[in-house]
Amino acid sequence: MIAATLALAGNKLRLRPFSAEDAPRVAELLNNWNVASMLARVPFPYTQEGAVTWIATHNERREAGTDWPFAIETKNGLVGTIGIHQSGSDTMELGYWIGEPYWGKGITSEAARVLINFSFDILNLETLASNHYADNPASGRILTKSGFEKTGEGIRPCLARDKDLPSIEYHLTRERWQAQNKLL
Repeated sequence: MIAATLALAGNKLRLRPFSAEDAPRVAELLNNWNVASMLARVPFPYTQEGAVTWIATHNERREAGTDWPFAIETKNGLVGTIGIHQSGSDTMELGYWIGEPYWGKGITSEAARVLINFSFDILNLETLASNHYADNPASGRILTKSGFEKTGEGIRPCLARDKDLPSIEYHLTRERWQAQNKLL
């Protein structure tokens, strides 16, 4: 089993497990319509109690191998999250969000590279899936920059907006990721 205290390092960031002390910061960053409205399972407004409840599920899910959530930490402290979770019987899905003050700084792209390496090299996954709402093209750029290929379109629920929304679906295979990294 992989330790629940596992931290992963990038050039300008670190991915680490959440702790209960992170709840106020998570609530602060997620209680922003521009962030929450782009996520499937986040209500708005978002409360500190919601963050406490969410963080409390992490160890059990990590031990079960169904979820690998990580806090994205920079010199500014916690700025967002990235993780993979089981979305089907044999599919792991990459998801992320970052606080609005940190958008456009390359943080999410770097975090994605670190977590994709972990997914393929440590967890030995063969494929990752991901998606974004059609009205969030910035997320699509992060995914394609990370090597994901568009596989189709779908509809996904959005708790904050209280409706189903059009989404763009992606996948990334280990083989494609390894081929890309050999070119670098």
